[in-house]
Amino acid sequence: MGFLSRRTGARKRNRRGNYAVMFGLAMTVMLGFGAFAIDLSYLRLAQDQVQDVADAASQAAMITLKRGGSTASATASANLMLAQNVVGGRHPRLASITYGVWDETAGTFTSTTVAPNAVQVRVTRDGTNAIPMFLSKMWGQTSIAVTGNSTSAARRLHTILNMDITGSWSQTNFANARAASQAFMDVLTTAYGDEDLVGMVIFTGPYAWEYSPFKLVKTEAVDHAYRTSWGLLNVASKSGTGRTYPAECSVTATNNFTTPVNTATDKGGCYPKMPREYTDEPGTDHTTGMTMARTMFNERTGATVYNAMVTLTDGIPNGITASEGTIRTTAATLYTEARWRQYRGPRPHTTANIQTDSNTLATTMWNEARVNQWVISFVQDGTFMHTMPKGNGTFTLVTSSAQLIPVFQQIARSLPIVIVR
Repeated sequence: MGFLSRRTGARKRNRRGNYAVMFGLAMTVMLGFGAFAIDLSYLRLAQDQVQDVADAASQAAMITLKRGGSTASATASANLMLAQNVVGGRHPRLASITYGVWDETAGTFTSTTVAPNAVQVRVTRDGTNAIPMFLSKMWGQTSIAVTGNSTSAARRLHTILNMDITGSWSQTNFANARAASQAFMDVLTTAYGDEDLVGMVIFTGPYAWEYSPFKLVKTEAVDHAYRTSWGLLNVASKSGTGRTYPAECSVTATNNFTTPVNTATDKGGCYPKMPREYTDEPGTDHTTGMTMARTMFNERTGATVYNAMVTLTDGIPNGITASEGTIRTTAATLYTEARWRQYRGPRPHTTANIQTDSNTLATTMWNEARVNQWVISFVQDGTFMHTMPKGNGTFTLVTSSAQLIPVFQQIARSLPIVIVR
């Protein structure tokens, strides 16, 4: 009996010991899972943060380069970005920064300091500054390094303003449209790359003109020639022998296509710096300006180009009949607009045709050259214009011409200057 009691007591003690070992193992496993869950979540957060900082640093460096800065100043911009952000509560370091050329088509980066258009950065928290672990320390893992890699490359901007100069604009409203175009230019000339281009198309009735051919923004930032010429924008001059138009026109003599107004090159019309059109050529055909812009974009192609077109109109389309324009057709020798490249749209071109063709042309421009398209309508809300924007573009309806300046500025500021990989 005593022998059995001793054996029973030993078994009980062994069971208690086994339970303790099992409990210890269970606790160890639980703590292990806890360490894995907590530390993994923290590590993921740190990795996301270091990647964000790397993206910001590469963009900061690229923006500095795009604004004409040196590689030294670009590197300083990247380091400044690191100094203003933390990863896991502490600042990371710039492990490397490399300048080169990005080939968008091939998706490759080639290192060079000669006219670089791209920058690669590597940002890390490593060594003594690595991310500390919590419960993983029980497994001997005290810290883990995190690294973010980012490539930013400049995109060449090819930008066209497509401006409605039909006679339905009042002088006050068109003055605000004119100022809006200049405000747009002011934004472009504050940050630009060596190959950024800007131009303008004007359209009225069945015609469009390349008022400002593509020009380097960096040249415009120095000579301001386009800004000055855009300050002369006005509505087109409708003319006819012995007729003054509109009422505020200062020309009181014969107002036609053959009589110079100010100089030998200014042929008739109320506004000698603008194109002329005969009084029998009414209408608003948005497709004319779009077609001229399409030609300009297709003449300047490139895989890394970001094409942008901003169309401003003061109303819905006004169809053009077959009988309109007969004076110009039969007496074309009286006046030929030679100052700008010209496009003449189809006749007849009904309002319904213009609406359909505007959307078709917008899609064609997107498919051909990835032209991002913005449409701004003053006062009149044409339903068809809501579907014309493409890419990053939007439709904006303004109820006052005073709203045009901030709208143009916002669009100009939204144009991307870098792509990130």
